[in-house]
Amino acid sequence: MHRTKRNIFKPLSLSLFVLLVVSLFVAFKPTPKNDYVISHRGASGEEIEHTFKSYDLALGYGTKYIEQDLVTSKDGTLYVSHDENAERLTGVDKNYKDMTDDEIAKLRTDDDQYILKLEDVFKKYEDSTYYAIELKEKDNSGAIKPFENLVKKYDLEDKIIVQARNKGVLESLNTSFPGMPKLILVNNDDELDNALKQDYVDIIGANADLMNKDNVKKAHDNDKDFNVWTLNSTDEIKKQLI
Repeated sequence: MHRTKRNIFKPLSLSLFVLLVVSLFVAFKPTPKNDYVISHRGASGEEIEHTFKSYDLALGYGTKYIEQDLVTSKDGTLYVSHDENAERLTGVDKNYKDMTDDEIAKLRTDDDQYILKLEDVFKKYEDSTYYAIELKEKDNSGAIKPFENLVKKYDLEDKIIVQARNKGVLESLNTSFPGMPKLILVNNDDELDNALKQDYVDIIGANADLMNKDNVKKAHDNDKDFNVWTLNSTDEIKKQLI
């Protein structure tokens, strides 16, 4: 009995065509411009903020950026703390700027972790992650030079977004690190409109209340990215992405 030979080339050709289409889609799929997912103070909802435990957990979750707020000691050393005063985390009611490095070295959190220097963070993670670093203090001009020195020492200019409320600080850092993305923090519409005029500002870091289509469009029309702080739940994140 005569048998018709099965043409194996048709399904093979179809498979190769599908593979080619998928490959082209992956190769030319646009990468999102706004991939600034920042773990605020690390995984601060589960571990004590700005500690190695908090940063390690955030990185384990897959975050791209870990955040550091900077304060300055009496000796001019940069420490990582959201508050200018140590009481909330350590029970010691003193401002960091009024304490020496030796005094700060004795401070401990409730789970016996110490207050990190920025250099401690750089030493541990080096270029294995990205950093979002805020010069926190109101009068933070004294932090600029130590910050510049540490970034250069660890060669991390391409791994950092630097942020501040103070426009002058960002303008100054634009001279030493022109390629480092600069994020300005804004709380209201006037601050937002003013920030849009600054050439050295790359990212608008807006209070979540300012998150709307018009403000995002204004930022993009001025060639700036739009970042929102602070989102504390999955539902809040999904809402802002829509």
